[in-house]
Amino acid sequence: MKLTQIYCDFRRKQIHLGKSDLWRAKSLARCEGAKGLQETDGVRGMVALSTKGLKFQRWQVLLAAAVLLGITALAASFVGAATLTAEQIFALRLPRILLAILVGASLASSGTCLQALFRNPLADPFILGISAGGALGAAAALLFGAPSFAIPFAAFLAALGTSWLVYWLGRVNGVVRMDTLLLAGVAVNAFLSSMLTLLLYLNAHRLLVSAVYFWLMGGFQMATWREVWMMLPYALLGLLLPIYQARALNALLFGEEWAHYAGVEVEVVKRWLLAAAALSCGAAVSVAGIIGFVGLMAPHLVRLLLGPHHRTLVLGAALFGAWLLLCCDTVSRTIVRPAELPVGIFTAFLGVPFFLFLLRQAKKVFG
Repeated sequence: MKLTQIYCDFRRKQIHLGKSDLWRAKSLARCEGAKGLQETDGVRGMVALSTKGLKFQRWQVLLAAAVLLGITALAASFVGAATLTAEQIFALRLPRILLAILVGASLASSGTCLQALFRNPLADPFILGISAGGALGAAAALLFGAPSFAIPFAAFLAALGTSWLVYWLGRVNGVVRMDTLLLAGVAVNAFLSSMLTLLLYLNAHRLLVSAVYFWLMGGFQMATWREVWMMLPYALLGLLLPIYQARALNALLFGEEWAHYAGVEVEVVKRWLLAAAALSCGAAVSVAGIIGFVGLMAPHLVRLLLGPHHRTLVLGAALFGAWLLLCCDTVSRTIVRPAELPVGIFTAFLGVPFFLFLLRQAKKVFG
C-alpha cells in the first residue's frame, strides 16, 4: 500500500496529526510524486501524479554529484604534489583520498539511517556518542594487540552497543523524544570520550602524540592501502543495506504504527538498520578516528535537492559526505604545510553552526 494512501486512510478515520507528523506526511507525499494537499469538506486529500520526471531529475543530480566527486578527487591528488613522484602519489596520496571518500560516505549513510530510525533531524553518530563508542572499541582492540582485521569488527560491536544504549535511554513510554534522545546522546558521548581519553593517557608511553590526536580529532595521515581494503567491505555493506530498505525508512518517518500499517516488520527492520548504521560508523572511526557532523550535514543538504525518498537520499548523502570530507582533508593537509591539522577541526567548524541552526528550526517545528 502506498504511503499516500495510508495517510489518506488516517485522515478519513479522523485521526488527528501533530504538527510534526503532518510535516512528515507532506514530505513523503512529495517524495511519492504528490503535487500537494487540497481541502475537501475539511478533510485533506492528496493528488498523486506521475513520478517518472522526478525520478529522472533525481538520478541526474546523483550523476552530477558523482562526476563532481571524481573531479575533486583528481584535483586533490595533485594539490601539494609538486615534489612527489608518481610512485609516491600512488602509494601515499591515492589511498588517503580513497579512504577519505569511504569514510565520508559511511558517516553520511549512518547519519541518514539514524535520522530516519529515531525520527529526529538532529541524530548524528557523533552527537549521539556512537562515534565515541566505536573509537573506544577500536582503540581498546588495538592497544590489547588484536589483529588489524579485527579492529573494525571491535569498533562495530562497540558502536552497536552504544546505539542500543542511547536508543534505550532516549525512549520514554514507548516514544523517542528529541530532547531526551539528545540529552542521552550527550551524556553517553561525554562518558565514552572520557573513557577513551583515559585509555590513551594510560598507554601514552606506547603512543605518539599524533596517534592521540588521531583518535580524538580524526585524520587520514596514517592512511595506507591496507586501511582502504579493510574499510571497503564495511562501507559497501553499510551503504547497500539502507538502500535496500529504503521503503521501510520512508515508512518509519511516519512513525512505527504507520510503518506497521504499510507492511513493514518494524522491529526486524530497526535491528538491521541500526546494525548498518553502527557498522558504517564503527568502521569509519576505526581507520580515521572521531570525525563529527558529516552524518548530520550531508542528509539535510541532500534532502533539499533530492527530497526525502531514501533510495536516492542515502546514495546522495553518501556522495556528498564523501565530497565534503575529501575537501576538508585536502584543506587540513595544505593550509599549514608542512604540518597537518586534524580534519575533525574543519568538520566541527562547519557542523556546529549547522547543528545550532537545526536545533533552532526543530524547536519551531516540534515545539
